[in-house]
Amino acid sequence: MTSGFDGITLLLIVALVATLIAFFSGVFPYPYGWIVLTALLLMRLTATRRKD
Repeated sequence: MTSGFDGITLLLIVALVATLIAFFSGVFPYPYGWIVLTALLLMRLTATRRKD
């Protein structure tokens, strides 16, 4: 098992952080983006953990 993340996981983390910042600063009025990104990130992390 590696301690680092793969490229897709890092991309999801960066997109999630950017979406959270945009949501809490008022740019995006609805939280659907970060809810979807969180679900995708959790599925990705679960899938990579099972594979290792």
